[in-house]
Amino acid sequence: MIILLEPVNGTAEEYLDRAEAEITRVLDFRGSVTSVKAKGTIITVKVEVNPKWDLPQAEKESYLTEWIPAKGRTVFKVTNVE
Repeated sequence: MIILLEPVNGTAEEYLDRAEAEITRVLDFRGSVTSVKAKGTIITVKVEVNPKWDLPQAEKESYLTEWIPAKGRTVFKVTNVE
């Protein structure tokens, strides 16, 4: 999965570590962050979904698509979850 974040204040470069920590917190056991990159004002976070999570893949992706924007804190605006 790919999550696109936009910092509310500051630049994307300044918030790379914070973005990784925030998505790791939100995912918990559901997956792990594999990479974090900044391009312009957007932070791209690549996530590997936990294969041991006991749900079909489509349901996992649907759940995370709703869960991540709802549980993200106010430091970032989640612009897209793919």
